[in-house]
Amino acid sequence: MRHPGVYAISAVPTSWHQDVWAALLAIGPRATVSHETALRLLGLGDDLVPSRPLTFTIPHGGHARVAGAVVHQIDDLAPVDVGVVAMLPSSRPHRAVVEVAATVGRRQLGDIVDELLVTRRTSHEGIAACLARVIRPGKPGVMALGEVLDERGDGYVADASELERALFTALGSAGLPPPRRQVPLPGPGALDGLVDAAYDDAKVIIEADGRRWHTRIRDLKRDHQRDAEAARVGWQTLRFLYEEIMGDPGNVCAVIRDVCAVRMRSQELPASRRPTEGAEIGGVGEAIATASALSRQ
Repeated sequence: MRHPGVYAISAVPTSWHQDVWAALLAIGPRATVSHETALRLLGLGDDLVPSRPLTFTIPHGGHARVAGAVVHQIDDLAPVDVGVVAMLPSSRPHRAVVEVAATVGRRQLGDIVDELLVTRRTSHEGIAACLARVIRPGKPGVMALGEVLDERGDGYVADASELERALFTALGSAGLPPPRRQVPLPGPGALDGLVDAAYDDAKVIIEADGRRWHTRIRDLKRDHQRDAEAARVGWQTLRFLYEEIMGDPGNVCAVIRDVCAVRMRSQELPASRRPTEGAEIGGVGEAIATASALSRQ
């Protein structure tokens, strides 16, 4: 018996991989191989990550305790960040980097990122996008990983106007109307400032973020305050990184279109109030309606 309820055939030699399998089965069906053990499955050696203890992730409330394993309880592991490695559900390389940022030293983290980038197991953009999805004030390791990403970036970040031009060009190419630019921050007035762009009918704010990572992390609390201020009066804020706008503008536009469509449906606007062709800048309803009609043809 390897663990309570988990048995191995005695004729099969034990191995590290078998140990991982047994521990995963003992933890339960919601478990995922993560952190250092996920990186070991990807082929990183002892010089970068230890083989033990075995590391896994489950959602909060699992309370799994397995001998020889560290079980992290984390709720932000999204399906897009999980793959199958050696037949085991495991954090993808970009996600594993974000995970170990909280458990390894700064220099070791840099070495791990270098190895993954050089061997093309992941990309700078992939790590950055994953970090953006899970970042929150006080999350361990984010500052260290932000510094590592800044050091390994291409050294160039577009200024605000150039980044916004790239975003608006992508929106036009995707058939979306131009949003209103440099709009006063919606809200009850507790905070001042402008947002990069907005679709008024869907109440969606778009922010194009070209800051270096250490600056983004430093300003994280302020960004959350601004988003909350707008949310108080029914606006949703979508923030897109330089890496996303420049690297995958099609996905950025798809997200904006989908979110606007959902919000327009939830508002249940009567036909007389929906924007029509030639509606003023800042309206996205007509473009969404047209795209939906074309998709049904």
